[in-house]
Amino acid sequence: MIGVLPLALALITLLLPTVACAHVALLSAYILPVPLPVYFFACAATLIITFIVIGYRVGRHQPTVPASRPFPVASGPRGHFIVQCVLLILRIGALACLALAVIAGYVGIKHPLGNISYLLFWTIFWLGLTYLTALIGNTFEAVNPWRTLVDGAQACGLDFSKARIAYPERLAYYPALLFYVAVVWIELFVAPLPSILATALIIYTIVTFAGSWLFGARSWFEYGEFFGVFFRLVGLLAPVAYARAENRRGWQLYLRRPILPLVETRPTHLSLVLFVVFMLSSTTYDALEQTEIWQNLFWVNALALTKPLWGTDLRKAQSMLMGWYLVYRPIGLILSPFVYFGLYWLAMWIMKLWMRTRIGVQTLVQEFAYSIIPIAFVYSVTHNLTDLLGRWRAMPALLTDPFGFGWNIFHFSTIPEFEEPFEMGPIWHTQVVLILVGHIVGVYVAHLIALRIFPERRQAILSQVPLLTLMVAYTIIGLTILTFPLVAAPD
Repeated sequence: MIGVLPLALALITLLLPTVACAHVALLSAYILPVPLPVYFFACAATLIITFIVIGYRVGRHQPTVPASRPFPVASGPRGHFIVQCVLLILRIGALACLALAVIAGYVGIKHPLGNISYLLFWTIFWLGLTYLTALIGNTFEAVNPWRTLVDGAQACGLDFSKARIAYPERLAYYPALLFYVAVVWIELFVAPLPSILATALIIYTIVTFAGSWLFGARSWFEYGEFFGVFFRLVGLLAPVAYARAENRRGWQLYLRRPILPLVETRPTHLSLVLFVVFMLSSTTYDALEQTEIWQNLFWVNALALTKPLWGTDLRKAQSMLMGWYLVYRPIGLILSPFVYFGLYWLAMWIMKLWMRTRIGVQTLVQEFAYSIIPIAFVYSVTHNLTDLLGRWRAMPALLTDPFGFGWNIFHFSTIPEFEEPFEMGPIWHTQVVLILVGHIVGVYVAHLIALRIFPERRQAILSQVPLLTLMVAYTIIGLTILTFPLVAAPD
């Protein structure tokens, strides 16, 4: 039955496009060397073979808990002083970047690509730090600029250590999830003006102060501070972790097996599962929303339905339907996590029936949720790959002229107005490999979690059939969206 799935999906998708595009303005059409269904079949077959190999090779005696080896980063008064100085410099640097993003948003030019605030927040912080965290661990926890501001206010006499109101257990991670939705909403649907980004950062800072004062800094930064929650989850992929030494006079660096922290921990609340699912669904929708197919889904059907009203006056029809289109776009973002969560819940429900286990569906949903994180991570990389490469080209010019005033502080050469498009062949195959690797890691993590949950190895293997089917579907969806033609970016 499993082997039939990729073949059936490949046959169904024979008519899908065979021209790949990357989601960035600087791109060129790329004719796939083989039909798209062949990629589907190859990826699905690879996942199934990987599943079989993992089931055969990885047994119960394999370690499911990451073995960490501590390395003292600093010991003794001198080492402690050095670490504190480095951390202080990094925290001040992070706070300075936040301040520069706000100041540039109001003072600099309005064009986002000529203002350093766009680069600082969306490229260096939102994308760059995310990918760096997966390699070197969650350094954001130590340099969080909002935590620095709260600590500074604490030192000035404001008490954020105690809660005026006990943080409600039912609230859990929903505040962080709402902020996550807001950030993606701003990225997709709000005009990319630096001043709007600066205003959003100021509002978020005020809310962080209010939440820390009301519920206590410890609770708010654990549950409500979105960026802290996000980087904490991404940091589970890293082979490095950090913790204070027991004597509180130094730091220890822990080297651990990468990926396996996803097996050691589990979401403590359903809201964190929704957060993880949104990591995947928001990136997928971000990619889909830019395609001609998604936009034509609205315009073609809306114009056909309203043709008796407007006749051949397409300009009037478009003018009248634009309001509905502006509603249509965010609805897709809001519905996307529920669609993905529904598919995931369905897979867990089938797993429960398949295994005839007494474990509840919600428990299974929480247990296996972190197997989605590697998939969400590689989706982010593949979606933003060309965009990230294009933005880094602008860094020298923005560093030498952060406000767009025509300065040349560091005497860097500015970027030419026109740049050659990227070579799409290597980019497309890199995206395919990344998506495939992400799902393979997800299969591996899910198998280790199953070994922890089910008493017998055979049960653990069989339990993964529904989840494997879901991951094959996710792979095909991701590859399909990457091939959809994009809407031309406005000048």
